[in-house]
Amino acid sequence: MSEIKNEDQHFAERNALNAEMAQLMGNLSSNTSPIGDWKLARIQEARLMGAPDPYDLNDLVKQRQITRDRINEINIELKRLDGIEPTEAELLALAKSKKNGEITEFDNSANVNSFIIGGLPMWLSFEQRSRLIRLVDAAEGKGDETYTKNWGGIDYTFPTSQWRVMVNAVEDYAGACQAVTEGHRHNIESLDTIKKVEDYDITIGYPTKINFDTMFNS
Repeated sequence: MSEIKNEDQHFAERNALNAEMAQLMGNLSSNTSPIGDWKLARIQEARLMGAPDPYDLNDLVKQRQITRDRINEINIELKRLDGIEPTEAELLALAKSKKNGEITEFDNSANVNSFIIGGLPMWLSFEQRSRLIRLVDAAEGKGDETYTKNWGGIDYTFPTSQWRVMVNAVEDYAGACQAVTEGHRHNIESLDTIKKVEDYDITIGYPTKINFDTMFNS
C-alpha cells in the first residue's frame, strides 16, 4: 500500500513539475509574456532603426536566465523522481544555475541598484531614467529651467541640466555594474567543481555608489 502511495505522490509531483516547466518554456516564447522572445525582437528592430531600446535589455536577459535556471532545476528533479541520479556534470550545471540566480538577486537588490540623494538611498530603473529625460525635455520645451521630481514623498527641484547630469551618471553606473555582473557570470561558467562555484564571491568588484549630495556640493 505504501508503494502505491509513493507512486501516486511521485505521479502528482511529476505532473506538477511538468506543468511548471511547460509554463516556464511558454513564458520564454509567448508573444504576451513580459519575458517573451517578442521583446528581444522589438529591441532588435529599434536598434536597426537607430531608436532607443523600448525595454531594458539587461533586465530582460536576467529574467530569462532565471527562467532557464529553474527549467534546469526541474529537469534534475524529474530525473530523481524516475530514480535516476544526476551526473556530476548535471550537478555542476545545477550549482552554476543556482549561483547565477544569486547573482541576479544581488544585482537587482539595493546592494547594487541605489544612489544617495538628500541623504536617502534611491534608484532609477531603465524605464524611469527614460521617462525622467522625457519629462525634463518637456519642461525645457515649456521654457522651464528647473524640474521637480517626487521621491518617497519628498520633492526634489534641480535645474534641468543637473537632472541630465544625474541621469547620465546613473546610466554610466548601471552600465559599469552590468559589466561586473556579466563578468561574474562568465567566471562562474569557467569553474570546474561544485565547491568552487559555491565558494565564489558574487559581491565583489562593483563600483562605488553615486552620492549626488557630495557630487553637487563639493
